[in-house]
This record gives sequence, structure tokens and C-alpha cells, in this order.
Amino acid sequence: MQSFQLRNATLDDLGLTYEITRDAMRGYVEQTWGRWDEDEQPQKHRDNYTPETHRLIEVGNAVAGFFATEDLPTHVWLVKLYLLSAFRGQGIGAALLTHILQDAGELGKPVRLRVLRVNTRAQALYARHGFKVFDETPERIFMECAVRNVR
Repeated sequence: MQSFQLRNATLDDLGLTYEITRDAMRGYVEQTWGRWDEDEQPQKHRDNYTPETHRLIEVGNAVAGFFATEDLPTHVWLVKLYLLSAFRGQGIGAALLTHILQDAGELGKPVRLRVLRVNTRAQALYARHGFKVFDETPERIFMECAVRNVR
């Protein structure tokens, strides 16, 4: 696995995180809803971009992706975990999940997420880390990983 560093996102990272989102999600969005609307998607990204919840993943001098989590009263919500295609399949996503699960364990909270039904590769990654399906819609699967309190 490649080593990586994490850094907090800033408002200046909005464009970069959109490019990563497009690279990671465009194919899945097209499979699910038929098209990627280049007018609609940047606005959706702007509306949902909160730098304080986002962390960028850096490998060497390159940004490999980002993830976003929210600490909610009953669980940690893994909002996004997106890697650029050049960095997938190298163990970075698995290492990030381990990191996120450890942080949630320190809080004594499970981690929840949602994943598009067509993204079977991500579903398999989550399942390998102990995530179980707790709800489904026609487009999405909702998963949770219970973690024990490590305090």
C-alpha cells in the first residue's frame, strides 16, 4: 500500500474536490440516473461542500482523493470517500476505512454510510471491513459498522 498523508480541506479546495467527485462518481451516476449533468453537478457539489468535514488524501505531492465524515449524536456518518482512478486498488481506501473506524471507536459510535447500488466494488470494500446492510432504496444501499467503545 502506498503511504499517504491527510490534510484538512479549505474553501480553496472546492474545485479540486469537484474534479475528484466527477472522476470517482460520474460513471455510477450515469448508470443509476442515465446522465451526469455538468450544469447541475457542480452546484450540488458547492451546496454540499463543507471544508470542516472534508480531508484530502495526499500521496507524495499529489492529491489522491478525499473523504468527509460528520460526527452525529448516534453515529459517525461517512459522507464521501472518493479516490481518483489512478489511486484505486492500492489499499488506500482500506487504510482510510480502518482510520475512520478507529476514530469512531474512540467516540464509541458506529459508522454509517450510503453507497450507490451499482457500485459493487465499494460495497465489497465496506463488507470486508465489517459493514452490514441496514436499509436499501432502489438506488442506494445503507450500511453500518458497529465498533466497540475503546475508551
